[in-house]
Amino acid sequence: MIVRSWRPGDAEAVHRICVATGDAGEPVHPILADPNLVAYVFADPYVLLQPELAFVAESGGAVLGYVVAALHTEEFYARWQLEWSPRFAATHPASSRVNARNADSQLRAFLHRPRLMLPPHLDSYPSHLHINLLAQARRQGAGRRLMHAVFGQLARAGSPGVQLGVRVSNTRAQAFYRATGMIRLASHDRSEVRFGLPLNG
Repeated sequence: MIVRSWRPGDAEAVHRICVATGDAGEPVHPILADPNLVAYVFADPYVLLQPELAFVAESGGAVLGYVVAALHTEEFYARWQLEWSPRFAATHPASSRVNARNADSQLRAFLHRPRLMLPPHLDSYPSHLHINLLAQARRQGAGRRLMHAVFGQLARAGSPGVQLGVRVSNTRAQAFYRATGMIRLASHDRSEVRFGLPLNG
């Protein structure tokens, strides 16, 4: 298993892995009418807008996992709305009403209004990331190596800190983030736990 920088030829694999693991490590098909939405929000815009902050885990020529990140969350979401959202104006039009109980509705809202996802603590942790691995790539050190690769790249780019959110029920992921050195951050959202890591400190 090797960890390397993302290449344009990895785009399809990253999208596919996001769809296959986007529900706390499980496929999103049971919870989304349009499974591609999860990748349109949590994977594809990152490799388009900040490919230098994307890394993949590869074995035998196959991509089995990835990490993507945004250096400055607010600036990234501003670019997203200008450069990414318009691509979906016809196929996934924005809705004026968001059904909080419908995952497709929520993701369509995020697709067009990414600032709905703005997290707290941006002064100390302006960067954020997403990581996904297929089952066969887990418990082999690939996840930790992906995290440290993006931590290093963010630090070199001058970020003071990076953060992420994870579902409250996903205790396995929470243990993994703690093992990478991340610390739990305060959050008013009862549905998720936020973790952060100071960089350049």
